[in-house]
Amino acid sequence: MKPAVSIIFFTVSSGAGLGLLALVALCDTFASGTLPAHALWRGALLGVVLVAAGLASSVLHLANPKNAWRSFSRFKSSWLSREAVFAAALFPVSGLYIVVVIQSKGGASRIVLAVLTCALAWAVLICTAMIYASLKPIRQWHTRWTPVNYVLLGHWSGALLLWAIACAYAARSGPFLFVAGVFGLAALAAKLAYWHAIEDSTQALTLERAIGVREGARGPGPISAAHARLLDVGHSHGTFLTSEFGFRLARRHARGLRGVALALGFGLPLAWLVVGVPRWQPALAAAVCCIMGLLVERWLFFAEAKHTVRLYHGDPRT
Repeated sequence: MKPAVSIIFFTVSSGAGLGLLALVALCDTFASGTLPAHALWRGALLGVVLVAAGLASSVLHLANPKNAWRSFSRFKSSWLSREAVFAAALFPVSGLYIVVVIQSKGGASRIVLAVLTCALAWAVLICTAMIYASLKPIRQWHTRWTPVNYVLLGHWSGALLLWAIACAYAARSGPFLFVAGVFGLAALAAKLAYWHAIEDSTQALTLERAIGVREGARGPGPISAAHARLLDVGHSHGTFLTSEFGFRLARRHARGLRGVALALGFGLPLAWLVVGVPRWQPALAAAVCCIMGLLVERWLFFAEAKHTVRLYHGDPRT
């Protein structure tokens, strides 16, 4: 698939913001007192800003941005519509939560708003992931590892941002360092598992499987002869399908970019967590480094995806 800069930025920025929002709300609900109120509302506000920036970027990907409102109309059948509805609900709820925290109000209302903020952040994050995981024609996306990666990577980058906030405002940043480390290792394991899964050649779709012929088998008639080949792509110039679905990435380039994503997105931030110096400047640098690595990872997520239609434009397998 052709990587779109607006969607790459959207998924990474909103993922970090949603992860940060969820963690701030969880911290306030189950570990009250570990962060002062001014740190909580600043963290929540940063999360909202990141989500808003990502959603604004996603609108740029639409052919007619003025029709973005139509994304709300198919809640029962569309993950995109569910994402839009939950995101629209998230902003007023998280806004009220921030106001309550700023006013230093406690009680049931604050807990309810924190729980709703966390639940809506998770809902938006899962819906975003399922937009891609639900697409059966794209094998690299239609896997259980897609939502797992989206959720863990969002919480990994959000946890690093929360650690930086804790280093700046909290008396003890150790618990936040530990949480960030857990999410970092879990996200790294999930990313490696995802790459291993999409490299499994036994799951690849071939021309034979696409037309219902079992490769290597021969039946009673000539139709079931196994080795199919493409005679004509049906066009002499590039089309929308070849430009959007025909993006090609050399294997050696993909491996090099995977190394960059691992180094920036996981290696350097995890190394700094091991050092564990409780200062906000290097902690923020680790978070920014992670986000840069996730931008590379998300570019690969799109570039390595192969739509089934490519079988009819010359690709032997997808």
